[in-house]
Amino acid sequence: MFIGVVVSGLLLTGCSSQSPDDAVTSSSNPSPSASFSEFPTEASSTALEVAAEVIGMTEEDAIQTIEGISSEQLTARVVRRDDSNYAVTMDYSLSRINLEIDNGIVTKTSIG
Repeated sequence: MFIGVVVSGLLLTGCSSQSPDDAVTSSSNPSPSASFSEFPTEASSTALEVAAEVIGMTEEDAIQTIEGISSEQLTARVVRRDDSNYAVTMDYSLSRINLEIDNGIVTKTSIG
């Protein structure tokens, strides 16, 4: 019984009449350093042109073409080769060209 009274007393002394919101000094949210409108939402014309250009190339030539672009840092990723679909990350990159390969030839591309 004595222990219960001591524990109850300690719990009550830890409580105060001040609400958690009393410590808030500002009610406005901080402004972000960059707005979403500053980030590109569409692939560049270079990425789109290169994606179209590599269709019909061998896988090796397509990757060299994509990664050899000097005006932008583009990357290539094989997402399908013949009947094998590969597990890929779900992140979306406007500078990445996804390749679908059939019999060693790029047959389809997409940005992302």
